[in-house]
Amino acid sequence: MGVLTIAGRIVLVVLNIILIIVSLLLIVFGFILKFGNEIVRPYIKETLESIENAAKNVYSDSDFNTEAFDIGAMLSDLTVVMIVVGVALLAFSFYAIVLIVLLLAQLKDNLNKGLDKTFDKYEGLKSKTTTSVGWNWAMQYYDCCGGRSYKDFENKGTWKVNDATGQSFVLLTPVACCKALPGDGAGIDDCAGDTDNAAFDTIAEISANSNAEKGCTEAIFKKVITDNNVGFLTVIGIFFACQIALIIFAMLIFKDRGITGGLV
Repeated sequence: MGVLTIAGRIVLVVLNIILIIVSLLLIVFGFILKFGNEIVRPYIKETLESIENAAKNVYSDSDFNTEAFDIGAMLSDLTVVMIVVGVALLAFSFYAIVLIVLLLAQLKDNLNKGLDKTFDKYEGLKSKTTTSVGWNWAMQYYDCCGGRSYKDFENKGTWKVNDATGQSFVLLTPVACCKALPGDGAGIDDCAGDTDNAAFDTIAEISANSNAEKGCTEAIFKKVITDNNVGFLTVIGIFFACQIALIIFAMLIFKDRGITGGLV
């Protein structure tokens, strides 16, 4: 057996092991996010507790909790994508890389389209529904409001009624869009607005305390993708280099040993 054949076998095995590991990680983490709510919950517990405390203080609801929140239900589409991409990468790694690049290019539009379906179900800070708690968590964790901005919530859902707790003023944004959740009901208008109060009846007047015009799609994309551009490009570049190396080594081995000689 020639040196080229030995070296080729080693490279092929190592590169394929790396690709298999990455594929399995995508699949495993996809399943954990979708079905392992109790595993993930400790990592998001701090923000959820902040939401619970604010809801209890603002609405005097001592029984409020986020125990029913299931991140797997909230991220259902994303987890399916992770699992599918992992399986695709495992089976067709070269083509899956191209698919990942295309998916990233369309991520914002696809994310916004998916989020648009949830605004009618949003019920505000006090709600215990998965959609509402999910949005409250995302807007507090990523310091944002809505998919594109607070306008996504206009004339959608029942959040104004719930967040206002029956009071006479009408909010401009959900309370969860506040940069810091209010400690009591009196602090709502400072960051969520009040159309009956001339001091807080426009977005400009509450902008210092609100994330109203900072969309979550852009915030999430920036934190996950843009801020890690170097890492993503490096990983994609390595994958392409691996695939090219696999093709070259396979061709050289077949040339060295002949098709009937195989790779072993």
